[in-house]
Amino acid sequence: MDLFALDFDGVLCDSAAETAVSAWRAGARLWPAWTGAEPPPEFLARFVRQRPVIETGYQTVLLMYLIAESQASDADIERDFVGLCDQAMARHGLPREELLARFGETRDRWMADNLQDWLGRHRFYPGVIEKVTRRLQAGPVFILTTKQERFAAALLAAHGLPFPPERLFGLERGLSKEQVLRDLRGRAEFAHARVHLVEDRLETLLRVQNCPDLVDVRLYLADWGYTTRSALATARANPRLQVCSLNTFLDV
Repeated sequence: MDLFALDFDGVLCDSAAETAVSAWRAGARLWPAWTGAEPPPEFLARFVRQRPVIETGYQTVLLMYLIAESQASDADIERDFVGLCDQAMARHGLPREELLARFGETRDRWMADNLQDWLGRHRFYPGVIEKVTRRLQAGPVFILTTKQERFAAALLAAHGLPFPPERLFGLERGLSKEQVLRDLRGRAEFAHARVHLVEDRLETLLRVQNCPDLVDVRLYLADWGYTTRSALATARANPRLQVCSLNTFLDV
């Protein structure tokens, strides 16, 4: 049996444009100078370009803040994004929980006001819905995402894939992907399964690689989505990692 654990953003779905707009609208409640429902085109373009630095939801508002309010260059953001985020939160007294709540509330409001507009700001990568559908018929598939589950579920359902909720592990579970993988491997039904993890973040794969109890998990870096050239080069030089393309996605 083959069990697949898939990231969502950057592997299944490109949500960068929607994320930028939601970050802008959430930030406008903190920084009143951010006027209008959409960020300026140059901010949007820069946000999409810098999307690979984001790991989880609260950081989206901070990336837009760094673009709109700071003098940080793209190189500065790429080099020390987490440090710059910590500085911004300390300067404005913003805990992660508040940023995450504002970001989620902004998305919820957008979905309630105009669901079709919200859905339309996303795109699934070519062929992934069909491939996941076929793989679900062949064996277990789980989604491990730092996105809140209700947003991922709504997007999948809108594209004809009502994903089993018990197989969707999102941000609100409070579990790292390593913890979820351990849980899955510990279930009797998956005791003999070959476990495959497909990610667009090299850092996540390296964390799993460094877990002695997950040494048999097969690790794949998606070469589309939000990965970077340097991450792909690092992955290709790592014998434990495999780089997969859309053509080979979910093949075993």
